This record gives sequence, C-alpha cells and structure tokens, in this order.
Amino acid sequence: MKIAYIVSRYPAVSHTFILREVLGLRAAGFDVTTISVRRADPTHLLTPHDQQEAAQTHVLVGASALSYLGACLHALTRPLHLARMFARAWSLRRPGLKGSLWACFYALEAILAWHICHQRGINHFHAHFANVACDVALLAALLAGPDASFTFTMHGPTEFADVAHFRLAEKAAAAASIICISDFARSQLMALLPPAQWPKLRIVHCGIDVTAYRFQSRTPAAVREILCVGRLVPVKAQALLLEALATLSIPFHLTLVGDGPDRARLESLTDQLGLRPHVTFAGNIGQNAIHTYYQRAHLFVLPSFAEGLPVVLIEAMASGVPVISTRIAGIPELIEHNVEGLLVPPGRVDCLRDAIQQLLRDETRSIAFAHAARAKVESAFDGRQCTHDLAAIFSAMQTHPTPTLETPDAVVATGAT
Repeated sequence: MKIAYIVSRYPAVSHTFILREVLGLRAAGFDVTTISVRRADPTHLLTPHDQQEAAQTHVLVGASALSYLGACLHALTRPLHLARMFARAWSLRRPGLKGSLWACFYALEAILAWHICHQRGINHFHAHFANVACDVALLAALLAGPDASFTFTMHGPTEFADVAHFRLAEKAAAAASIICISDFARSQLMALLPPAQWPKLRIVHCGIDVTAYRFQSRTPAAVREILCVGRLVPVKAQALLLEALATLSIPFHLTLVGDGPDRARLESLTDQLGLRPHVTFAGNIGQNAIHTYYQRAHLFVLPSFAEGLPVVLIEAMASGVPVISTRIAGIPELIEHNVEGLLVPPGRVDCLRDAIQQLLRDETRSIAFAHAARAKVESAFDGRQCTHDLAAIFSAMQTHPTPTLETPDAVVATGAT
C-alpha cells in the first residue's frame, strides 16, 4: 500500500516517534512517501537515519516556483476537485486577513503535495498532529478525488487548548479514520463528533523498539543522577523541577537533555537558585546517543503542565529508570501511580520535591517500580505491535474505503464553529 505521511517539519528531534513509525511501516511492506511542510532544522539531524530521511523527504515551503507552476497546471485539469479543495480551504481559514492569506498558502501547498503523490500513485494522505500538516493532507485528499482517503494521528495537547483555531472539529469530521495515541486523546475528539463517528477513533500507542533499550539496574552512588528529556519550553516545566531540586536534601546532579527558546531563562534560574554546579544543559541528543543518558540515570522526571503521551517516558521505563511525572492527559495510561512510578499534581513543587526524595531514598521501591514499568512497556508499548495495529487500520481502509471528506454537516451536530 502506498501512503503519504505529511508532517509540519520532518524529521525533528522532538518527534522521533514519527520516524520510527515510518521506518516500521516500510519494514512491513508499505511504500511511505514523506512530505514536510517546512524543511527540517539542520541541528535536528543528529543521526544517519535523520539525515537519510531529510534527504528523501519532499519539502513544500521553499520549493521552486517551477514546481508550484507545474503542480498548479496539473491541478487545472481537474477543475471540479480543485474548486472543492479551495472551498474547503476557505472554510478552514482562521479569522482576519492573515487567516485568509494563510488559507491560500495552505491550498497551494496542498496542490504541490497532491501533485507529488499523484506522480507516485498515492491516494492515502496521513498527517501527524492537527496543525498545518493536517490542513494540507485534508486539502490534498480532496483534490485527489473521491477515491482518496485522509487520516491523521491525534496527539495533543496544543490542539485541545484551542479547538476553534485549529478547526479540530472540522478536521475530525472529514477524516476517514483518526489514530489516537491515548484514551484521553480519543475522549477529547469524542466530545467534538457525533456518536455515529466515534468508531473511526482508533487507539494506537506510540511504541518503541523495546529490544533497543537495555534494562539495567541502577548502581548506587553518593550523588544521584536525575534526568529530564524534552524541549526547553515553559509547558515542559523544567523551571518547576529546578525549584524542587533547590531544596532537595539529597546530593544530586540534574541533566537536562533538549533545547528550545526557554534555555536562557532556565540557565538564569539555575544560577539564581545556586544550582549551576549541579545542573548540566546537554542540548539536543540523537537517538544513537540518548541510551547513555538513560543508563546512567537514577531517576527520570518529567513535570510537564501539558502533554500527549510522552515517548521519552516510555524510553526511560524500558531502560529501567524509575520515573516521576504529572497526572495529566494520557500519562496515567502509561504510569499507574505507585505501581510503575509516581504521579504528582501538575504545578505542585512541594509534591514534586517529596516524590523525588521518596524514590531516591527508597531503593527497594524504585527497583520494584522499574521492573513493573518495563513490563508495562513490553505489554502495551512495543513498537512492533503498534506498527502491526496501524498497518491493519490502513490496510482495512484500502480494502473497505470509508471516505468522509465531503461530510462537513457532521460538524454542525457538535455545535462547533
């Protein structure tokens, strides 16, 4: 089966799960063409796989004028589909002049994406996240005609925070199927769709190759190594973690893996709290090197204010690192509190500090959590099973197509605007 994967920026160091998914589907016999709305950041191409994927991925923004001209001329040969596509682009536009202008840009990008796929005989368009990539995939499928299908993977949390801006209800109604990474993500879409459409909401976790993560018992040490992996942005709450550690009574060293716009502020806060000797900002680390960080960590902490279902938690759990995170979104589906790790209320620095101290002081409890967490990953987040489940959904759609691109009335039933 041929399928196009459309992503806002691919590959990206914070979205390695998409790369794993693409490689898994290809290994399962799928012909996957990757299309990135914007070119990948060169600083994110940290592994040979990243570099290879970037080299063979089609990029829409920045493509030559000749490419766009050829695609537009091709699209003019199907005026009815083109008119429908532009009408849908206009209906999805955001308010104001800027929103109208961007709707035109998305339509042009969709024309080029469709042209690329038409040349390769691709009729299935799949997007990750309900952002611009989802707009482009939906519009490209409309241009492809009634035999085409459009699906997307729903992660959150950004789209859930502003349903109207992302036109989430409209996109959900138009999709033939939606892959939800958690029960929480599915429930948020159920609130936007009539019950008749709930069956198309399918849960497939973001999995990992469990065999690539060696379970290793932690070696006791005078200074405990605490690890946090994630983009340095306010929603990941690294600032809260620094505040919690400032009053910790146990010797520690914190490594923050990742980069982002919040780095300068976090470094300043580190100095203000007197933690500079105890904190390392490691920057972005590729998948070929991240294992080393998991292996030497005594504790993994992710204190986010909002999340989907973090793959870094899955990786840490597979590696035998005891984990602490927050009781939000899909995380409780991954970590059962006091069984596979500890969950704390988001934003509570006191609860976070107490949880860190508990696990660093109680080695027996930490070991029990680590073993239970590894078992959870093996049973529910094995990438091979996740790929199998996803492949089955795509294959069933090819055998029994269920196009819903032309049913915008479904949105009316939800009261969405």
